Amino acid sequence: MEKIVVGIDVSKEKLDFCLQRTGEKILKECIVDNMTCAIKSSLKNGLKEFSLTKSDVLLCAEYTGSYTYPLSCACEELGIDLWLENPVEIKLRSGVQRGKNDKLDVRKIAAYALRFQDKARLFKLPGQNMASLKQLVGERDMYVSDKGKYQG
Repeated sequence: MEKIVVGIDVSKEKLDFCLQRTGEKILKECIVDNMTCAIKSSLKNGLKEFSLTKSDVLLCAEYTGSYTYPLSCACEELGIDLWLENPVEIKLRSGVQRGKNDKLDVRKIAAYALRFQDKARLFKLPGQNMASLKQLVGERDMYVSDKGKYQG
């Protein structure tokens, strides 16, 4: 069974959502603050509005580093499938497009997800140990680079 796809354009302050089903026009578009609680409430309302279960939905977003963290936390807590894709991959497979804005980007992501949903690789948050290790390694790298500034 094909899923209903939600394309998501992630930016620092907001997320643009585009809900689309195979063979149909866009069902819904909305903008949500990039905070875990706002994302969770929006996803719950969307599931309720269209009478969907969590297994019926696939969220697809471009991986934009730390800006995707609230989205991945919300999906993890709700148990919804999340597919974070490389932005270059989406751009290359979407063809030539005129114009560039958030509304067009989110539609492009939703169309990409519909077309390639069989190749989706679901994202899972790393464990707490891995997250703290990543932070410590980043901090160490910062200190190492700063050390070079002070040595003559």
